[in-house]
Amino acid sequence: MKKITTTLLLAIGLINATNLKSQGLYVHTISSYGFSLAPMAISANYNSSGIIESVRSSFGKGFEFGAGLGFQFNKNIGAEINASYLLGGKSEFTDATNPNTPADVETLKGRMLRIIPTIKITAGEKIRPYTKFGFILGLGNKLIDESVRYDFPGMIVKTEETVEFTGGLSMGFKGNLGVDFSLSDNLAVFGEVNFISQGWAPKKNATTKYLVNGEDKLSTLSVYNSETEFLDSYDTNANYDPNQPRQSLKVYLPFSSWGFNVGIHYSFGKKKE
Repeated sequence: MKKITTTLLLAIGLINATNLKSQGLYVHTISSYGFSLAPMAISANYNSSGIIESVRSSFGKGFEFGAGLGFQFNKNIGAEINASYLLGGKSEFTDATNPNTPADVETLKGRMLRIIPTIKITAGEKIRPYTKFGFILGLGNKLIDESVRYDFPGMIVKTEETVEFTGGLSMGFKGNLGVDFSLSDNLAVFGEVNFISQGWAPKKNATTKYLVNGEDKLSTLSVYNSETEFLDSYDTNANYDPNQPRQSLKVYLPFSSWGFNVGIHYSFGKKKE
C-alpha cells in the first residue's frame, strides 16, 4: 500500500507543480481482451493411446476492465494513473488414461487488480496517435485451480476440488500503441494495442472446496493436506506436523499478455484555441 500511496502523491505533486488548466485533466475507461504472451508449460494432456501433449499458457489472458485519470501537461506529453481488474480466461488440461472412468479435468484461471502509472506521448489534432508506457503493480492476486478427478477402486469415485493461490505483490511493465479519435472538444473514443510483461509468485494456497461423490469432505483434510506455504527455501528434514501447512519452493507464474483495448476519453473544460 505504501507504493500505491507514493505513486498517487507523486501524480498529484506533478499536477500541482504545473500551471493547472482544467482542459488538461481527463478520465477514460478501460475495456480490453488479452491473449497469451510468452506462455509457459503449465501441465500436459494425457490420452488413452499414450500420447502426451504439453499445455502452454499465460494466466494474463482474458478480459480486463477499469478506468483511469490523466493530465495532459502540454500538447504532446501527459501522465495517467490507471486501475483495472483482470478476469483471466481458463487454461484447461485433461487426463484420459483410465479407460474405466471419465477423463480427469483441471482448469486454472487468474485474477488480479492492476495499478498502472503511465507516461503518454501523443501527436496530432482530431486524430491523435500515441504511445504509452508504464509500471504495473498487481494486488489481490489469485489463481483458482479447479479439478474433477475420478478413481475406480471397484466403483467410480468422483472428487471435486478447488484450490486458491494467493498472497504477494506482482510487478511488471506495460506498453500501448493507440489512436484517439475526437468527437467533440471534450469527448473522444480510442483504440489501442497493449503489451504486458508480468509474473507473480504466490505466497500460499488453500483448498476451499473438496467434494467426494457430492459430499463435502473439506473438514476431513488436515492443515498439511489443505494448505501450502511457498518459500525461497525450506528444510526437508523438518518434522511432519499435520497442523501446519505443507512447505514448497516458490514458483513464478506467467501473467504476460498482448491484446486490444477500446474506450471513451473525456476531457474536462474546453479545448485551447
